[in-house]
Amino acid sequence: MNNNAQSHSELEVQFKPDSGKAVIEGKTVIPFQAFVTLILQRKVLGLFKQWGKEPIIVGSELLTGLASAGQDNKENRANLILVSIGVGAVVGIAIFAIIQLILLFWKITLGVRELTIIGGGIIVLGLLLALLTKLQKIPRGEKITDAIEDLSSFLSK
Repeated sequence: MNNNAQSHSELEVQFKPDSGKAVIEGKTVIPFQAFVTLILQRKVLGLFKQWGKEPIIVGSELLTGLASAGQDNKENRANLILVSIGVGAVVGIAIFAIIQLILLFWKITLGVRELTIIGGGIIVLGLLLALLTKLQKIPRGEKITDAIEDLSSFLSK
């Protein structure tokens, strides 16, 4: 039976009985973690055309676990980034207020020049956020999203 004539529910395999255990010819055993790591770290969309109909053997409990796991889509990732930026802004404002209080206790006040620099920085940050939001809609913007997620996970450790 060739691959094109096979149904998705059955897989014809040839066994090698001389090895003492069942070995499926042409198949390789790989830990789930290593398999998922390969998929996540590589560009696999191009492989769908060649290997999309190729049957794979998966344990039924693993398949059930995969089916019931939450979806990781671009909207969830975009929301995570926006929430992270929002929390970062709130924490930044709180730290700025604490610093101003400390400076006031030492009789140091911020002048118009310093406050203008801070305001300009906030405006530039807002423009960068708007640019980042637009870049997420572009395919190469996904690389920027991944970089920000990596930075977020690094900073959270």
